[in-house]
Amino acid sequence: MNSGTLRLSVVLTVLVGTVLSVLPVGPAQAQWVMLARRAIGRIHHMAEANQQGGRTGYDFATVILEAPADRVFATAVQTARGNPAVRVVSEDPGQRRLQVAEGDRLATLNVVPFSDDVSQLLIAGHAGQGEGPTASLVVQAVLHICKEMGKHCEVGGG
Repeated sequence: MNSGTLRLSVVLTVLVGTVLSVLPVGPAQAQWVMLARRAIGRIHHMAEANQQGGRTGYDFATVILEAPADRVFATAVQTARGNPAVRVVSEDPGQRRLQVAEGDRLATLNVVPFSDDVSQLLIAGHAGQGEGPTASLVVQAVLHICKEMGKHCEVGGG
């Protein structure tokens, strides 16, 4: 075999090896993107029952939004400040954390960036007596922020 044929053989082997090593990653990444797209706008809600001694439990709601984290946080702050029933207790733009109170109930909101254009909004607060997923104040807050951002969000699994 001459050196030109040997060189071509080595280049083709490296090229085929590179292509084969990339192929399994492509479909896996495509599946991840498809799953992430299905989760966008779906509000997940979890509540802890009231504790012994009359202490209230906790209420959690989270949603993934196709929007930059800073924009989601700014919308949440603007929404809280525009609501006369809500009092802003603390605000940390660096951590994208906001704490608000409504009457004797306290809630904490966090926005976590997943990428430049995808973020997660999480709200945790004290549960109200007998609140289900659609009556939950934290779920209602998430829905309101989604609406203010022009995003379609809905509670639950389907």
